[in-house]
Amino acid sequence: MGKYPKRMRNKLFHFVYPIVAVLIAGGIALFLLTRPARAPVLASGRLAPERAGAEALLAEWKTFGLAGPQTRTDSFAAALDLYQTDNYPAAEAALRQYLEAYTTDSTAQFYLGLSLLYQEKNAAALALLSPLTELDGFDRQDDACWYAALAATNVDQPAALRLFGQISRDAGSPYRQSAASVLAAVRLNAGPAGFRVRQSGVQAADRVLSSALEFVVQPAWWQTAATRSLLLLCCLGGAIGLLAWRKREKQRMVATIEQAVAQRTQSLMRQKDAMEQEKRLSEELLLNILPAETAAELKKYGHSDTRRYEQVTVLFCDFQEFTRISEELSPEDLVASLGACFEAYDRIVTTQGLEKIKTVGDCYICAGGLKGHDGNEAIRIVHAGQAMLEFLKDFNARQAAAGKPAFEARIGIHTGTVVAGIVGIKKYAYDIWGDTVNIAARMEQTSEGGRINISGSTYELVKEHFTCEYRGRVEAKGKGAVDMYFVT
Repeated sequence: MGKYPKRMRNKLFHFVYPIVAVLIAGGIALFLLTRPARAPVLASGRLAPERAGAEALLAEWKTFGLAGPQTRTDSFAAALDLYQTDNYPAAEAALRQYLEAYTTDSTAQFYLGLSLLYQEKNAAALALLSPLTELDGFDRQDDACWYAALAATNVDQPAALRLFGQISRDAGSPYRQSAASVLAAVRLNAGPAGFRVRQSGVQAADRVLSSALEFVVQPAWWQTAATRSLLLLCCLGGAIGLLAWRKREKQRMVATIEQAVAQRTQSLMRQKDAMEQEKRLSEELLLNILPAETAAELKKYGHSDTRRYEQVTVLFCDFQEFTRISEELSPEDLVASLGACFEAYDRIVTTQGLEKIKTVGDCYICAGGLKGHDGNEAIRIVHAGQAMLEFLKDFNARQAAAGKPAFEARIGIHTGTVVAGIVGIKKYAYDIWGDTVNIAARMEQTSEGGRINISGSTYELVKEHFTCEYRGRVEAKGKGAVDMYFVT
């Protein structure tokens, strides 16, 4: 018993410690790999157009006569001034009032969308900026597309990613590199893309100065600090648990080995009993298939030689008009009826001390004289034939009561020399061969339903015990004229 704990201890050293080391290393690796990646910050700086740009726009209107009334120019200029001074709520109100009068002004819609965007009213900003991205002739179409993508980030992420992809593929867009950076950041992190306004500078009562927009990617849940801390705790707990398991296993080694030995001993005993039971069953099965002498020779030598028997009486029993019967019964009923008849025949053959040879379709073949010659084999064969016919009388009565066809048997018997044994090396089947078997088959074929037809050689052996009716010399197929008798 001393060597088993040592062997178990060696196994622990070989497996437990590497497992602990792998778990700790894996935990550290996961801790490092699951850190939230730093997404590129895309600060817009002061995105609002300068007053010079607005003045240039107004001057262009006056030059080409597109500005309309002076009140329109003044109203839009005032709104732009509010926008440029980061007073986005006031700029929003002024631009909405301006658009009530001039609904088709795309430039005003653009600046209104930006005012909403800086107030984090993303859905409203997206609704205003999206149509401008597809408006032909609008000179700020690239800007509208970029800010529409930013507005969609917190509203409709698939639409935002689609717009970022469109911008990154547009070689003429000034925002191409920024859009590519955004897409790279989204692919880098598993979390959803997030958009927010970062406020900086001096905050007045009615506005925020120096506002800036930035794009950030939120970490996934498994990248959060809480999850990563929990991961480390699980790794440490697993390592401590494995060490504790090692200690408990050392204490239970002896008990486990003793229990295993006891269980193994019991298992071996059960296997031994099962093998003996299987041996008995296989011997019984072999004796059910082969005669005892042949079975013993097969077990001892692995093969069995065929033997010649000088005086064997062979019985053939076949059902008359079996083809018609098989057409009237279902396959299940036909097999069940044959099974009932052949089971009864088996009992009769066993009672008379005969040897069942085989069944071929509806034909049942048995023989006497294969287990040893005592001079009464032919008599016992005839008794067996009579018992078969008696059984069929009761069986047919039950068939008639059930509305099923009757089974009429023809029986033929002949006595002579046969060769018996098994041939082949697989699926052993005991059989008999010789002219005696052929003549017995002819006796059955020339018999009549419900009668036993015997040959002259069998008659000479049973004439003192049974009343027989001479039929004369009857022509048998392939055998010529043969003396035949009906047992009455």
